[in-house]
Amino acid sequence: MSNLRYHENKQRGSLSFPLDYYFVDRNHSRYEMPYHWHDEVEIIHIIRGRFRLNVGGETHVLAAGDAAYIASGLLHGGEPDECEYECVVLDLRLLMRSDDLGRRYIGDLMDGHAAVAPRFAAESALVRQTLLPMFDALRRRYEGYTLITLGCLYRFAGEIYHQKAYTRCEQPDGAENRRMLKLKKVFEIIEDHYTEPLHLAQLAASVGLTPKYLCRFFKEATHRTPVDYIAYYRVEMACYALVATERNVTEIALDTGFADLNYFIRSFKKYKGVTPGSYRKMLRAQPKAGESAV
Repeated sequence: MSNLRYHENKQRGSLSFPLDYYFVDRNHSRYEMPYHWHDEVEIIHIIRGRFRLNVGGETHVLAAGDAAYIASGLLHGGEPDECEYECVVLDLRLLMRSDDLGRRYIGDLMDGHAAVAPRFAAESALVRQTLLPMFDALRRRYEGYTLITLGCLYRFAGEIYHQKAYTRCEQPDGAENRRMLKLKKVFEIIEDHYTEPLHLAQLAASVGLTPKYLCRFFKEATHRTPVDYIAYYRVEMACYALVATERNVTEIALDTGFADLNYFIRSFKKYKGVTPGSYRKMLRAQPKAGESAV
């Protein structure tokens, strides 16, 4: 289940083209996007439906055609609503070459000194002229698509500066950074121990907070309480196991941290609207989505 880790740390694409492309619909094992972060940037494009994206504690509702930019290291997660979307995860060093005249500009994007606006509306020239051609090339992968992708990414970076779609951040907010580091630590504990009993007091003590303050801070950032999020995350792990393995429902319930089968089924129906057995049948009856990685 490494593709569901909170801190994704993997080789993207290839050494010469460090970029991954994903198409996501209801059949994808990661249709729901649990909170995570990675060292690369991510660009999301909504094909249809709506997507509620939380980035660094701020929520953005994306409609069909909208796009979002997620900077390196930002904690993010999302809830799709009858949604199809595609995303690119890339190492910005792909755009940095020793003889590159734009090296300084790309460097500012990489280190956060140029903080890019997180949301771009469907009708914006930036989406239509740079992101749509890039996603089309990655989706179809015709001859020359890598060159077109690179060209679109360079133009995207250039238009960010040209259209002033960023804010200058000379000195990051130290207090907010410390809060987010604590939150990331809580997510890491959930990831490492979700199969075991987890208690609010334990999570709070691990980051030096009181349970009351952790609840308030956690809900401000994720719109869920820690207890609710643990159950949600366990259900997401169960979804993956239901699709990717042949284990029976009882085994999956116990393996994902649920103490009894009835509670697992109630929790599963709360978050997915169907029973675990129905969920497995539904997804296996449908054709595979166009999930791919460059």
